[in-house]
Amino acid sequence: MCRLLIVSNDLNEQETLQRSINDSFMNIKVLPPAETEQEALAISEKLLPEILLIAIDHLDIDGFVVKRKIVQHLPNIKVIILTKRDNFQSIHQALRCGVIDYLLTPIDFNELKFAIDRCVKALNQVSLMDVFSNKPTVLAKEQINTILDYIHDHYNEEINLTTLADIMHLNRHYVSRFFKEAVGMNFIDYLTAYRIEKAKQLLMKTEESITEISGTVGYIDSTYFSKLFKKKVGQSPHQFRKYYRGEHTPADLRVIYN
Repeated sequence: MCRLLIVSNDLNEQETLQRSINDSFMNIKVLPPAETEQEALAISEKLLPEILLIAIDHLDIDGFVVKRKIVQHLPNIKVIILTKRDNFQSIHQALRCGVIDYLLTPIDFNELKFAIDRCVKALNQVSLMDVFSNKPTVLAKEQINTILDYIHDHYNEEINLTTLADIMHLNRHYVSRFFKEAVGMNFIDYLTAYRIEKAKQLLMKTEESITEISGTVGYIDSTYFSKLFKKKVGQSPHQFRKYYRGEHTPADLRVIYN
């Protein structure tokens, strides 16, 4: 589940953005929106958003300043800027700050969906964009979010459809069918994808051995894990680490400190 913060002092814009995101994504949790710099910083500190959607024209101060302060606190946050400014200076500044996308208003909501989709994937999480053929009911979203939250909290344990059925107090076969309809893939494929993404993070950011990472993400047999990782990613865990290894300072912090 990815936490998304909308920063805008336009109430209609807030509601429209939130409705569009809720209709398009099963695994995005939209946090209470912020209208001011103080609210944005307070919510960021307390609720730790992973995606920032900021309307830089609809703030009392320079939206880039608010964005940089949030990034200084949350350097891995992914940022989408909404603005009517199409001048070179603003676009260049956004590119220097390393934003995921720079969208001109009025918003093209298909462009927004794909920008959010890129944010989710950049966070090494599984994107669930437009997995429902029809708009999900509130109950359906609550049920699938409960299931996804449980998977994200217990992915490194031995969990199966029976586990999910027990926590939901539902029939195992119903949970299997409902999960595939809601998420667009079956339970074991989603669990595997989520574990692999977590393994990628550990390979890039830690010194843990392949065996340790295998156990951390839920695979006791490290040989099986390595074969599965190569099948899904196209590289062995060792090759992936060697290629992607290395810390980097986020673009926003380079702007601040250099």
